[in-house]
Amino acid sequence: MWERAIAHADGPLPGAQLNAMPTPHGWCGHVTGVAADDVEAAADVIATAYELAAGAVVVHRTDSDSSFVWAYRTASGADYHRQWPQQVIDGTEFADVERLGAGGSSLLDFVRLTEMARKHRAEWRDLRAGRPVDVQRFLRRMTRLRAGIVDILTRTQPVQVRELLLRVGVPAESLPGDLLDALNYPTKDMPTLPKMARSTASAPDSDPTERIPLPTAGDR
Repeated sequence: MWERAIAHADGPLPGAQLNAMPTPHGWCGHVTGVAADDVEAAADVIATAYELAAGAVVVHRTDSDSSFVWAYRTASGADYHRQWPQQVIDGTEFADVERLGAGGSSLLDFVRLTEMARKHRAEWRDLRAGRPVDVQRFLRRMTRLRAGIVDILTRTQPVQVRELLLRVGVPAESLPGDLLDALNYPTKDMPTLPKMARSTASAPDSDPTERIPLPTAGDR
């Protein structure tokens, strides 16, 4: 299909070579022989040739003359890929910076994690206060902070990450449960949902709202 629809002389990427392999969600492959900009511009044409949904092909450049293509069976798979935080704190961002021990973290790693934590804290406070929040930006920053914590935990002690987040003021309720466990994060002040009766949607006694019975199995 690639040679017939994409790489032929009159195709969008003449002479392009694809080294592809299947994935659980479609296929992926390394493209060489053409400029990365041309491959990015041909993403929708590739999707059409392989009978995929519009937007279901993601292209990442590896250098100016090669790129990597992910083709997904669904547009949502490609959208999820695009939201994935690429190269967060994987140890290669600052190759010329001295690290603490072999494979350890650097001061700049912690500076970057601190910046992520401050942005997440600010978004969380706005959300809890009922102020307007760009939900997509909130999710992106939360995902990036999570990825940064997971990455840096492979090269440093949990106590260092925990103390950093506490100094920034990141509340426990704004972090996923598995990270709370991994960091042994203090949760004693974390708000919890009040217990509710099984058959009643309850409200505080001071709340004038009438209590509404929950639907029974026969009502559903």
